[in-house]
Amino acid sequence: MNMRHKVTLTCLLLMTMACAWMMCGAMNDLHGQCLFCCTGVVLAQERALDRAPIGVMGDSVMKMKGMFMVSIQQMRNWMAGNRNGTDDLSDAQIIKLPNPYQVGNSPTSLSVVPQHMVMNMTMLDLMYAPSNLVTLMGTGMLMSKSMDLTTYPGMGPMTDRPQLGSFTTSSLGLTSISLSGLFRLYEGDTARVHAQVGVQRSVGANNVTGEMLTPMNMRQAMVLPYGMQIGDGSTSVISALTYVANNDGWVYGGQLRSRNVIAKGEWNFGDTLSLTGWGQKELVRKTALSLRMTHHRQGAIDGRNSSIIAPVQTANPSNYGGAVTELGVGLNQLLYIFPGDYADRVGMEVTYPIHQNLNGPQMKSGVSIQFGYQKSFD
Repeated sequence: MNMRHKVTLTCLLLMTMACAWMMCGAMNDLHGQCLFCCTGVVLAQERALDRAPIGVMGDSVMKMKGMFMVSIQQMRNWMAGNRNGTDDLSDAQIIKLPNPYQVGNSPTSLSVVPQHMVMNMTMLDLMYAPSNLVTLMGTGMLMSKSMDLTTYPGMGPMTDRPQLGSFTTSSLGLTSISLSGLFRLYEGDTARVHAQVGVQRSVGANNVTGEMLTPMNMRQAMVLPYGMQIGDGSTSVISALTYVANNDGWVYGGQLRSRNVIAKGEWNFGDTLSLTGWGQKELVRKTALSLRMTHHRQGAIDGRNSSIIAPVQTANPSNYGGAVTELGVGLNQLLYIFPGDYADRVGMEVTYPIHQNLNGPQMKSGVSIQFGYQKSFD
């Protein structure tokens, strides 16, 4: 199945689930009314528009002192094909590029080409409001990666080389933990502004090994390239500024977010900067649809692991980072699954890159799907 078919199926899935959730939301409204009558909890005050699309991190400060929230999110990203700058690259073009770490009998040109990659991320957020103006947040992220690659022979002519075969590498582990504070700067009747400041520590392994098919047609265990590592051993400052405004069933928002490395390991992924803006429309009080655009920038890898020397583009620290612009469609739905004073929030968002300008030859970003569940308590 090609990427166009995947995107089409994803959109159909989104529309189907939206309809199902709308019906479920209508039924749960009735349940919520019964719950209100029985417990006296004012659930009707909650709206799906109270929260940003599920892909926006640290989107709000909790309203009351003493509130506590649990959030779990699952995201999957598919990548396929390769690109240098804004130009797509074929395997034939990639295996003509020089191998920067050629030693001994290793090939003088790149001989291993990434084909597909799937990344799964699970995030757990715990939030607590010690006051009406401050919310504390702790986040842990678990990540798994899987990449399919094709190997070409390292001997013989450097053009029209036949494929030797394919192989798959994978990695799994806890990648990072972070602690931050969200600070309410302004809140009026129709708009609010808050800031986020925190520290993130990369705790994942940065020396994961795997078996690869070499250009000599041998299976060999090697340290996997940087993109397959779970962590980089760095400590970073995370910061964000968020603005949200509402008007007659519509909500508009924007967020500027950055991550800057302050303590480096042997090597580390580049600093990141992202700007996102969104609009949400309330269909009914418990259901809202969203449209979001995001622009990401990331620097190249700083430093190098001298053990990463495979004749593949991902072994070169310069071939990381770049600029990506994405468009996302999302759904927020309030349900009444578990008892409590607040509704359960279920969110879904599908994003797809509409422009990519990548540093050196690297894999292209593809479609991403994110699901989330949130529950607040007093």
